[in-house]
Amino acid sequence: MKRILMWSALGLASSGVAQAQSSVTVFGVMDLGIQYTSGAGPGGGSVKALSNGGLSTSRLGFRGTEDLGGGLRAGFWLEGSLNPDTGTGRPSNSNNQASGAGTAGPITFDRMSFVSLSSDKLGELRLGHDFIPTHYNSIYFDPFNANGVARAGNLTFAAVGTGPLPTTITGSNTVSYWLPPNIGGFYGMAMVGTGENDSTLANRHDGNFAGARFGFASGAFDVAAAVTRSKFNATATVGNYTHANIGGSWDAGFAKFFALYNKVTVKLAAGTVRKNTAEIGAHIPAFEVGRIRISYAYLDDRSDESLRNANGMPRNRDDARQFGIGYVHNLSKRTALYGTYARLMNSGQARYVVSGGVAPAAGHRSTGWEFGVRHLF
Repeated sequence: MKRILMWSALGLASSGVAQAQSSVTVFGVMDLGIQYTSGAGPGGGSVKALSNGGLSTSRLGFRGTEDLGGGLRAGFWLEGSLNPDTGTGRPSNSNNQASGAGTAGPITFDRMSFVSLSSDKLGELRLGHDFIPTHYNSIYFDPFNANGVARAGNLTFAAVGTGPLPTTITGSNTVSYWLPPNIGGFYGMAMVGTGENDSTLANRHDGNFAGARFGFASGAFDVAAAVTRSKFNATATVGNYTHANIGGSWDAGFAKFFALYNKVTVKLAAGTVRKNTAEIGAHIPAFEVGRIRISYAYLDDRSDESLRNANGMPRNRDDARQFGIGYVHNLSKRTALYGTYARLMNSGQARYVVSGGVAPAAGHRSTGWEFGVRHLF
């Protein structure tokens, strides 16, 4: 990472206002690979592609701090996902609702975009766009770090259908508070966000959400629980959405073990979608500079009997299982080669798919592999 140090004046020198020291960091990730995915069953197909973000999300970011004195700091963070295979940015969402979805094009700061005030004693206050509390557990306790064909998100991000709702990963228009560091291993944060709708509208609460995450880390152990609840007027495709999860990791030396459990409910007009997902996995050191990554995840659909597929079967039979295995080889501290294979098995009328893949026929499997290189700067 390249750090640019500068002196930032709080006012014109002629005004006599004192200067304070600031720092700005430019950072990023470039991650590209060769990917093959296929969807089994009638109508299924396959795709050969140049994939993006198989190990880490490609991104460009800027962050900075200013020492205000007395232990108080001001800061900012701007971080946007990249599609380096096409030279574009990824879309963001302006209001936590379907109406606010953007399109891929010029870079948008869809990952993080906030200003903050922080203190080692008082914690940190952020205003802007950020990851929601439950997604932080997805990042830290999925052996594949929520990236690539074998990510747990192929199942855990599923809300009403096989894809995420607007507040599954990030939230816009947020205010969050983060506990200060060094409080005996405890950490946590709370966040609220708004859909910014007119108070006279029937959907005035759509896109409003609140959540929190609290955990404890000590030595080889780390465990955290989180919950986020978003409000939406109930329709056939969306409704009040609650996502809760708990995860943990333990570094035993010969291997690092992970576990993650997710519980999702969406209250539709015709009934409630309920999906529970459990994942276990591990990182196993190999060849001194590499690690093997493995995971197994299972999705159990427990939706109301009133919710049916197009063929009349209850949706609560639409379960899925996923197995993933991969290897990461570090060429240096910044550059790594990787390979990953994932196999996702659907049952009932489920059509879950590996990341970047082709949707299989109902009840059939989805598979994918990718080989790539990641470089940090």
